[in-house]
This record gives sequence, structure tokens and C-alpha cells, in this order.
Amino acid sequence: MKSKFYITISFLCLILTSCDKILDVQPKHIRTESEVYSNDRSVDSVVSGMYQVLSRSSYSLDIPLMTGLSSDELKPSSMSYGQSYIQMHNNQLDPTMSTTNSFWTDSYQVIYVANSILEGISKYSGMSEAAKLQYSGEAKFVRAFCYFYLVNFFGDVPLVLETNYKVTGRLPRLAKEDVYEQIEKDLIDAENGLMDGYPSSGRVRANRWVAKAFLARVHLYQGKWEEALRYANEVIGNEARYKLGKLDTFDSEGALISMMDIFKADNEEAIWQFWNEYGSSLGGYTISPYYWTCAVADGFEAGLLEAFEAGDLRKKSYIQVTEGSGSESKVNKYRLYDRDPDYEEYTMVLRLSEQYFIRAEALTRLDFVKEGLLDLNTIRDRAGLQPFSLILDKESVLEKIEKERRVELCFEWGDRWLNLKRLGTLDAVMKKAKPTTWRSTAALYPIPFQEFLSNRSLTQNPGYSSQKIF
Repeated sequence: MKSKFYITISFLCLILTSCDKILDVQPKHIRTESEVYSNDRSVDSVVSGMYQVLSRSSYSLDIPLMTGLSSDELKPSSMSYGQSYIQMHNNQLDPTMSTTNSFWTDSYQVIYVANSILEGISKYSGMSEAAKLQYSGEAKFVRAFCYFYLVNFFGDVPLVLETNYKVTGRLPRLAKEDVYEQIEKDLIDAENGLMDGYPSSGRVRANRWVAKAFLARVHLYQGKWEEALRYANEVIGNEARYKLGKLDTFDSEGALISMMDIFKADNEEAIWQFWNEYGSSLGGYTISPYYWTCAVADGFEAGLLEAFEAGDLRKKSYIQVTEGSGSESKVNKYRLYDRDPDYEEYTMVLRLSEQYFIRAEALTRLDFVKEGLLDLNTIRDRAGLQPFSLILDKESVLEKIEKERRVELCFEWGDRWLNLKRLGTLDAVMKKAKPTTWRSTAALYPIPFQEFLSNRSLTQNPGYSSQKIF
């Protein structure tokens, strides 16, 4: 990052050469920062481009897949030749590994862009007040989104809130509790500034409800049950915009009757999606007949395949099960693996079903056990399962919520990996799933070695090297 001007211009070049589907406007000649922030239209293009930087990074493919390999969900397939897949699955990482390093560097690259937008909006005039609120809200939401994954992957991390690299390049790691405080602040600002509707076509940019949905998750992860309940309840209550999608249904012989629509573009269950410009999605890595790198993990007690109940529509809908010695079951959740103009699938990031799990858990932990069960049964009903009895005790309900969440949100954005850590059960689960390779310190990924070369204030996570490199 040689200068703010250089990054801004490079970033704009990326935006202006992109497909116009995500952009409402394509300014022809933007040469200076002051011109970029001179009017609503040009800033809208910059903000749209921020999402492209995010969706083109490791967030689009590597995070959903690699966290599945870290946990007990995925394993390298017979068609996977990458050493990184094996390393992730065996939880044998090191500070020079490009995959986890990209989680760090890509996050801070997007954060830099968000910070640049916030500085530009505050520095220059010419924008309407409504646009300032909207675009600042989007930048703060994206910044909070990246920091959520940073603290969950690496623990304590530097909190970068400006673009001056002479300052940010020397920042030490900040306690994750303090980073969460900033995440909350950014999301509340976003909630207050963002519009109700989506600012562009599709559900690929943040509105007020996207911020609310993420606030529900952030509060859940911190054990703030009342706040998690409030936000999840608001999102679920917005029935005019969000509804649970339909799963596949099958006839008596197991033949597919209707395609699952949950992960298609603009589905009503989608709260936030990544726009897919490539004509393929995660399906290219999980179900493609040409090249699929990850298979469903099996071969151990209490695996994912065993977690599905008999008659659960999700099992056939989410997994292509193959039985027998040496078999490899494929992830069937993401189905777009080649350019198909008749099937448009976007990468799902936030969806309504997660809000039901958040509300169910928050209600149960607040001793509204029956109400929590009602939310859980709503998800089970869609999956073709019988409802749980409403007389179950609190601990039993919490266990069932976690089991249902595991099968509903499998392979989605590291939900299994992050929730095991959140609940404090990661070590016990992984010792059973990977008894020969698991080590407790693998719960956190290593800080990239390259970062220590430029920032001597950093320390390394336990299990990878000494606490201080220098």
C-alpha cells in the first residue's frame, strides 16, 4: 500500500472494467479522489466495487470450503491434488501457508477499501445526506463482516480503522472482545444508516435487514441472548421480504420432483448473497464431474451423514450419498458448476433459517424453552420431519438446536467450525473425528509469517512458533 491515491485509482480501474450487472452507473473518467466523492453516482460505483473485491477474494470459495476441511464436514476428494486441502483437513498449518494467509490479507484488503470509502465520504462534499448514510453504512457493514471472520479465525487481531499505513502497519493485536465492540458499533451505525430496500438489483448489497441479521449472529456469539433475540425476531418478522424457501421433494422411488431453490439468485430466504459473475459457484468444487476438490467427511463415529434422521429431505437435497468401501459422497448443496443461463445461483452468505436457529437458542437460554422449540420445529417441518415434543427440558433443547443447525447449515461459511468453537466443544469433537492429527492449538489459524516482517508488534498464535518472532 504505497499511497491512498494509488490504491483508490487501482481499485477504480477494477470497478470500471467489471460487468455492469452489479453496477448501476459506470463513470467514464475518474482520475482523482475528489472526483470520486463528488456525487452520489460515482460513490455508488465505488461501493459496488467494494463488494466485487470481497466476492472475488477467498471469502467467495476458500472460506466455505477450507473451514469445512478444518472441521469434521469435508475431506479432500480423490480428484483433489492440492497440498493445502490435505493440510487443512489434517489441521497441520504453518504461518507460510497461502490459504489461511489469504484469509488475513484479503480481509485487510477489503477493510482498507471500506476505510477509504469512509474517509472519502467524510472528507469531500457534493453527496446527498441520504447517500452518505447509505454508503457509510455499507462500508461499515462490510468492515464488521470481515472483522467477524478475522477474530473467529485468528483470535486477537489488529484493529485498523484508517488508511494511513504508517500507523496501521505498526498496530499490535487487540483483544477480540475489543474488536467485537467495534463490530457492534459498525453494525449499529449501519443499521441506522442503511435503507430498508436493497440499493441495487438482487440481494447482493447490504440493507438495514442485512445489518440486523448480522447483529443477531454477533450477539449470539457473545452470549448476549436478549439482543440476539431482538434482532432475529425483527428479521423473521419481516415476512413481506423474507420467507423460508422450499427444499427438494422426492417421489416414492426417490426421484427428484422439484429443484431446490434456496440457493438460487434472489430467493426469498436469502438475506445477503454474493453476486456470481463467473457462471459457476461452489458447485464447481463440490459436485462438478470435471473437478471436485472436496467430499463429505466420513469414516468416524457421529459423522455428518449419521447426523441426518431417516426421512430428512435435507440429506438428499444437500448430499449425493455414495455407499461402499472407498466411496466419496458429494456436496449437493451448490449445484451450479458450469455456465447455465437457465440456472442462476448466487453464493449464499446470510439466510433466514439461521435467524430461526439464533432465535431458538436465545429463547431457550432465556428459559423460554417451549417458544424455542416452536422455532426449531418450523425448520424440521420444512425438512419433512416430525416436530419435537414441547415438554423437553432446556439442556435437551439446546442439544437438539445444535444438531439441527449442523445439518441445516452444513458446508455454509464455516458455521460448523465456528459454532464448535463458540460452544466450547471443538476440542472434544475433533479428537474423535481426527484422533491422529488433531491438536488443540489448531482452533486458531496461524498469523501469516510475512506480516511479522513488516510489523514487529505482532505475536504468533500458540502452537505455530514462539510467541514473539523477533
